[in-house]
Amino acid sequence: MRTNLYTIEVKGKKPFVVLGLKEYHALLEQLEDMEDRVSIRERTNDENIAWTEVKKEIRKKFSGK
Repeated sequence: MRTNLYTIEVKGKKPFVVLGLKEYHALLEQLEDMEDRVSIRERTNDENIAWTEVKKEIRKKFSGK
């Protein structure tokens, strides 16, 4: 089966897809964008800590108390 963007070949039991270089790079770019979105979403689920609490923790850590 041939389309403008890719070719699907079925020989025996395992099909495979042949992409042009331009389409392959576009697909990789989309995958990287999706990975970035997942990473951002994971970080936004972190608990927010008040700045005053952060300062207290830093002072504790570096003052030896």
